[in-house]
Amino acid sequence: MKCKHCQLSFKQNQMIVKNGNYFCCKGCESVYEILQENKLEEFYEKLGNQTLTPVVIEHVHKNYEKYIQKTKEGFSEIFLLIEEIHCAACIWLNEKILIKCDGVIDVDINSISHKARVVFDDNVISLTKILQSIESIGYKASVYLPTKNEQRATQTKRDFYAKLIVAIACVMNIMWISVAKYAGFFSGMEADIKDILHFAEFLLCSPVLFYTGSIFYKNAYYALKFKSINMDTLVISGASLTYVYSIWAMFSRSSQVYFDSVAMIICFVFVGKYLELLSKKKALDTLDHLRSFLVDEVRVLKNEKIENVDVEEIKIGDIIELKEGDRVLIDGVCISGNVSLDVSSLSGESLPIDMQKNDEIYSASLVLSGNALYEAKACYKDSKLAKIITLLENSSTKKAKIEKMIQQISGYFSPIILTCALLCFVFTFFVLNLSFEEAMVRMVSVLIIACPCALALATPVCSLIAISVGLKEKILFKEAGVVEDLSKCNIAVFDKTGVLTRASLEVKKYILDKELNKNELISFLHLTNHPVAKSILQFFNEKEYERLEFNNVQNFQARGYKAFFGNDEFLGGNEKFIKENNVKTEEFKNTHFVFVKNKKIMAVFELEDNIREYAKNLIKFLKKQNIQIYMLTGDNFYAADKVSKELEIENFKALCMPEDKMQAIDELNQQGKVLMVGDGVNDALALAYAGVGISLKEGSELAMENSDVVLLKNDLKSLQKSIELAKKTYFTIKQNLTFSLFYNALTIPLAFFGLINPLIAALSMSFSSIIVVLNALRIKK
Repeated sequence: MKCKHCQLSFKQNQMIVKNGNYFCCKGCESVYEILQENKLEEFYEKLGNQTLTPVVIEHVHKNYEKYIQKTKEGFSEIFLLIEEIHCAACIWLNEKILIKCDGVIDVDINSISHKARVVFDDNVISLTKILQSIESIGYKASVYLPTKNEQRATQTKRDFYAKLIVAIACVMNIMWISVAKYAGFFSGMEADIKDILHFAEFLLCSPVLFYTGSIFYKNAYYALKFKSINMDTLVISGASLTYVYSIWAMFSRSSQVYFDSVAMIICFVFVGKYLELLSKKKALDTLDHLRSFLVDEVRVLKNEKIENVDVEEIKIGDIIELKEGDRVLIDGVCISGNVSLDVSSLSGESLPIDMQKNDEIYSASLVLSGNALYEAKACYKDSKLAKIITLLENSSTKKAKIEKMIQQISGYFSPIILTCALLCFVFTFFVLNLSFEEAMVRMVSVLIIACPCALALATPVCSLIAISVGLKEKILFKEAGVVEDLSKCNIAVFDKTGVLTRASLEVKKYILDKELNKNELISFLHLTNHPVAKSILQFFNEKEYERLEFNNVQNFQARGYKAFFGNDEFLGGNEKFIKENNVKTEEFKNTHFVFVKNKKIMAVFELEDNIREYAKNLIKFLKKQNIQIYMLTGDNFYAADKVSKELEIENFKALCMPEDKMQAIDELNQQGKVLMVGDGVNDALALAYAGVGISLKEGSELAMENSDVVLLKNDLKSLQKSIELAKKTYFTIKQNLTFSLFYNALTIPLAFFGLINPLIAALSMSFSSIIVVLNALRIKK
C-alpha cells in the first residue's frame, strides 16, 4: 500500500488510515492536510510517480534573526537553503505555500542551488513562522551561508563527466563495429555475423541512450509535465524513435539498424551540453577564487585570550588577530602591530601594502607577512568581500531584455519544429510514397538538426563571460542585464569631485584662527569620507592625535555637516551651508571648507581640483563613440567652469543638490539612454534614476548600493574598458543570434528533403552550439 503523500510502499497494517487515505506517518498525514486546506492538491499531479522522503517535522530553529537584512522598501529579506527538494514540483510547492502566508511579499527559489530569497514584513509574520511553514510540508530550511554550504556545481560537473566517459567509450566501440559492418556490405557478410554485429551495437547503444541520455529524458519529462516542448524533447524523441525502429529492424531482419546513429546523436549533443557547462563554470572562476577566501572561523581576542569564533558571530568592536597566511574576512582598523597585505583580488594593486596602527584593513586581503590586531568595523555580511560575492551570486538573476525576447522565441520554436517533423513524415510517406524507413529517417533528422539550443545560448553565455572578464579587470557588473544597457548608452553624465578630478584635492590657501584646537578639527574631519575632508586631513598629515567622540552628528547633503562635543556646536561645509546657520563668511571661487565652532570661524581652506589621470582620454573616447557628455556638480560655478574647460565638456551645471541631479537625469532620460558616473552620497539619487549607474570603489556605500556597475580599480580607464566590453558583448550576442537563425533556416529544409541523415544532423546541431560558445569566448580576448 502506498502512502498518500510520500508515495512510498508500506504494509497496510503499519499505516495510518484517515478518511480512506493511507499514511506512513503522522508527518505525511499532517502535510497532506495542510495541502488540502490550502487547495494545493495540484502538487500531487505535478509530482507524478516520483516518491518523497517521509516527513519528519522539527520545530527546532537556531538564532537566525541576525541574518535578516532590510530591503530599500523597508521589508525584511533573508536567504534560505531548502533541503529535500527533488524536482520542479517541489520548488512550485514551496513557493506556493510561502506566498500564501500573510506577510510574505516575495519568494524566489533557485532551481539549481535550492537557494531561496524570501522577502517578508516582520510586523505581520516572523522568520520562525516562515521556517515552520516550510517544515510543515516536509522540507528542511536553514540560513544560506556561503562559508558552509557546499557548491552543487562541482557535483554536477562530476556527474556530467561520468556520463560523458560512458558515452565516448561506447561510441568508440560502436564505430569499430560499424566499420566492420559497412566493410561487409561491399565484401559480403553472412547473415549470422551481421546479426551479431547488430546485437553488439544494441548492447553498446543502450547505456548511452538510457544513462548518458537520462538528462534529456528528465528535462523532456518536466517540460511535458508543465505543458511545454524544449530542445531536449526534440533530441530524445528523435533518438528514441530511431532506437525503437532499430530494435524492430534487428529482430525482423527486414531493414537497416541505426544504433550507431542513436549513440552518436546522444554523445555529440551531450558533448555540447558539457562544453556549455564548462564555459559557464569558467565564466564564474573569479567568483570561485573569491569564495576561496571564505573560512568558518577567525581568531578573536577575548579576556586576554585568543579564541576561534565563527565568522558569522563577529560583532563590531571585536578585536581580531592576523598572522602570516591569514585571509581577511572582516573590514576594520589596525590597532597594533604591522602586516603586509596582498590586496590584488579586489583593488588591482599589484604591490603589497604595509598596514600599521590606525590604517583601514579591508576584507579579501591576504596577509603576506607580519602580525597585527585590528578592530572589526563591520559584521561579516556588511564587509566588502561578502557584498561583492552576494552581488556576483545574483548577477545573472536580472536577464537582459534581448534574452527575454529570445526565450519567448525559443518557447514557440520547439513546437513548430515538432510540427514540421510530423509534416515531413506525412509528406514523405503518404505524398512521395517513400518507404516507412525513409520517412522515419527524415523526420528524425528534422527533429535533431533544429537547434533552439544555439538560439537560447546566444545571450546568457555572452553575459556570463562579460561579467567574468569585467571582474578580472576589476569591473563589477551587478546584473547581467546591465551589460546590454551599458552598450546602448548615448548620454554620459559625470559628477566632478572624486570622478573627473582626484578624490584628494590639494589645499592651496588656508587661514587658521589662533584659538583653533587641531584635535577638534581633525576629529571633526574624520566624521565624513567626503574628498574635501580627506584632502585637508592629508594636508595636516597628523597620525598621532587625541580622538574626540562627537555626538548628534547630522549630515546635510552637498552642503556640510553639524556635530556637538559637550556644549560646543561645530559646523563644517561650504559657504552656503555656513550662511544658512547665520555665520557671516566671504564668497569663494574655488572649492572650499569652512570650520566653525560656536558661530565663530576657526579655519578656512581653499582647494583646487587635480584632473584625474586618463580623464582627457576618456572624454575623447566618448566623443568618438558619439556619446553626449554632461557634468553635474555640487561645487561652485568657478571650479566647475575650470574643469569643464580643461576637459572640453560643453554642458555642465554647478551648485547641484541631489534633487537637482536627479531631475537633470530624469530630463535626459527622455532624450536617450543615460550613463551616470558618481561617487558621493549626493549622487545616489541620480545613480538610481539613470539607465546605468556607475560608481567608483572609493565612493560612498550609498552610491555603490544604488549603482549598477562598481569600478574596483577606482580609475577612469576601467570605465572605458567597461563600455568597450559592453559594446563588444552586445555585438557578439547579435553575431550569435544571426548565426543561429541562419543555421536553422538553412539546415531544416535540407533535413526535410532527405539531404541530411540523423548522424550528420546530430553533428551539425552540436557544432552550431559549440560555435556559439566559442564565439562568446572571444569576448575574453
